[in-house]
Amino acid sequence: MNSFLLPKTISEKDEHGNYGVWWHENNPGPLKKLPFISQFGSMKFSKVRIDDTMRPHLNDGIEIHYVNSGKYDWVIEGKEIELLPENLSVTAPWHENGSISGIMDIGQINWIIIKPFEFSKETALELGNWSKLSKNFQQNLGEMIGDVNNAVLEKAKNFKKYFDELRNELAYQEEGFEIKVQNILENLFIDLHRQLSNKIQKNQEGDNFIEKLTQLLQSDLTKKWHIEDLAAVFSMGKTKFTYEVKKLTGFPPNSFIISLKLEKAIELIQNNKNSSMADIAFVCGFSSLQHFTSTFSQRNGISPRKFQIQQQKKKK
Repeated sequence: MNSFLLPKTISEKDEHGNYGVWWHENNPGPLKKLPFISQFGSMKFSKVRIDDTMRPHLNDGIEIHYVNSGKYDWVIEGKEIELLPENLSVTAPWHENGSISGIMDIGQINWIIIKPFEFSKETALELGNWSKLSKNFQQNLGEMIGDVNNAVLEKAKNFKKYFDELRNELAYQEEGFEIKVQNILENLFIDLHRQLSNKIQKNQEGDNFIEKLTQLLQSDLTKKWHIEDLAAVFSMGKTKFTYEVKKLTGFPPNSFIISLKLEKAIELIQNNKNSSMADIAFVCGFSSLQHFTSTFSQRNGISPRKFQIQQQKKKK
């Protein structure tokens, strides 16, 4: 929602050249009538600034961020990520999250912290009397939010409308705004449940895909695979196959194949202390001993022969 749709006192820029709203414990505003919301913010930063309140922290509720524009270097439970436009992050009360350095870059970010009646590692999510969502629905949603692997949704632009609507209702506080806010939040949670469920399903499918790919490649490491042929095995085009492998493993296909060869080489060196490097290079599908040695050294920071000597000393 554009700032000109808000009352003048809310849309004016502050002394840092930023504008927006931020209601919290020390400035509750409309949240006085909505005790289950402990914070709501929607800020557009026109200058880079340090904000200590955005550093990694814990909250007593479910914390959700949605990025309209800009890029934010974030950390969730020690894992560094980039929050990009149309990204949504959602964390449980026990998930430490925030800006790595407290630096808020130029852009617009929205956030809300919803304080459930009950929610912990040991206790199922119960939003409270304000919500009419079923007990099973809330429990399933809590399980998904509680898994830090589900903390970020990409291409989640449909959540923008919820933050726009929330900001509008909280800013104007028209008759019945409390009920409207509750309805918006329930719709947000329904959408969140659906998207997290889809993400989990895709992750499971991705795990199965990589497992099958790994098994296929490991069945004959000496075979020279062409990417087009591998893609065809999984009924994919070369571009999609390359994208999926890199997304799921962090490596493009050829590099992933090399990683599997090196894993096998390490296993052989550890379990067959007297094997020659030439034999291991052949079994693992390297074109030559020189290729094996240079690749192993580059990836592991040590030559295969020196690694073998280390392993032999450990076994003495």
